Amino acid sequence: SRVIGSGLDPARPAPAVDLADRGIRSPFVLYLGRIDPNKGCADLLQHFTRFKAEHPGPVQLVMAGPASMPLPAHPDICYLGFVDDAMRDALLQRASLLIMPSRFESLSLVLLEAWNHGLAALVNAHCAVLKGQALRANGALYYRNFDDFSCALSRLLARPELAHALGAQGRAYVDREYRWPTVIGKIEALLAEVAGGAA
Repeated sequence: SRVIGSGLDPARPAPAVDLADRGIRSPFVLYLGRIDPNKGCADLLQHFTRFKAEHPGPVQLVMAGPASMPLPAHPDICYLGFVDDAMRDALLQRASLLIMPSRFESLSLVLLEAWNHGLAALVNAHCAVLKGQALRANGALYYRNFDDFSCALSRLLARPELAHALGAQGRAYVDREYRWPTVIGKIEALLAEVAGGAA
């Protein structure tokens, strides 16, 4: 057996999407996916609301995806619901960073897509898979509690050059491990090994 992963094409050029029309302003941090307590969204909303209370400033949380939980009203949280591919790409290319709060991931395609766009991330360290991806790619910071979350988010927002470097390292990791020629090569090597063993 082999752990091979998923193939990704290089990110498309930035689409001409007016984010201001959807109530989005810069800087913003992005959550992309199903908005559900099982994905860590209740904790994310609690952490971000407390962060804004303790660190007044312009940063906004944008959440894109279908919701299956109550969504609290907050002037600095923007809920978009389901978004099309053009909006998804625009969000990934213009966000300051991606936040992945889930404790239960087997492979985060959203995290790979963020790195594909050169976007840094902040992930939940209670999820061994996310923390492992962050360490292998050196493309994200991780947190275990609010204090970690607040410190990491403050650092990434205050030091855009750090966020840029993490995003670039994440994209290099995707280039090494998840481009189609690499993935197909791993599949072909496995098939050749199986065929050779059966001969």
